[in-house]
Amino acid sequence: MPPSATRAQRRRDARRQRSSAQSAHATHAQQIRSSRAQIVGAAAVAVLATAALIWAGNGGLSAPAATTTPPASGLPTATPGQVTTLSEHARGTAAAPVTIEEWADFQCPACGQFARLTVPQLVTRYVAQDQVRIVYRHFSFLGQESRWAAEAAECAGEQGKFFEYHDKLYASQAGENRGAFSKANLKRFGTELGLGQGFAACVDSGRYAQAVRDQTASGQARGIDRTPTLFVNGTKIEGAATFEQLRAIIEPLLPGR
Repeated sequence: MPPSATRAQRRRDARRQRSSAQSAHATHAQQIRSSRAQIVGAAAVAVLATAALIWAGNGGLSAPAATTTPPASGLPTATPGQVTTLSEHARGTAAAPVTIEEWADFQCPACGQFARLTVPQLVTRYVAQDQVRIVYRHFSFLGQESRWAAEAAECAGEQGKFFEYHDKLYASQAGENRGAFSKANLKRFGTELGLGQGFAACVDSGRYAQAVRDQTASGQARGIDRTPTLFVNGTKIEGAATFEQLRAIIEPLLPGR
């Protein structure tokens, strides 16, 4: 074969090799793109599948929002005749240098202990001397009878006997939601305390139901989750503190001590 033909043949072979290499490179690139598309598609399917499982696990409902209180549009509205705010119930003068704010439930055994043992000592030692004021607030969270009892106490308050009724309730505790504070018993307590007929009608009306719920909710907003909870000049104390424990807190707060 002449030399010129040999050179021409070599050039043709070189072109074929370059064309084959380019074709192989293009094929490889296409395979990479296809593989990437498959991976992305699989990931998307996995995300959708996971979301579907989460949605199904929640019964098809979205997760509840982490809110402390519902928006204004979602708040329950009071029915006609309901009281939406409560009078402040306090023992002692508003000018006292120490205020004990008590949040309690009438069915709570520890609250009963505090009311029967500690409060009388505080009244004798400090309240009578105008040194301490004790404010009672409802934290009625132990069930329906807790709310009924709180409402009945408010009804007694209409006749100026809130604390007489308060003491009667704590003296009559007999377990939680077992009928001790049924409406029939609550009305009987009123009769025993000499409350007028308007008291029974008030208990049946439920007009303080919303206000008791609202006061309990305001306690929850302040971080209260157990009873009794006390605030002594703003300092939070949980549990049925004894007289001696409270005296150690009260004394340094009194003028001249």
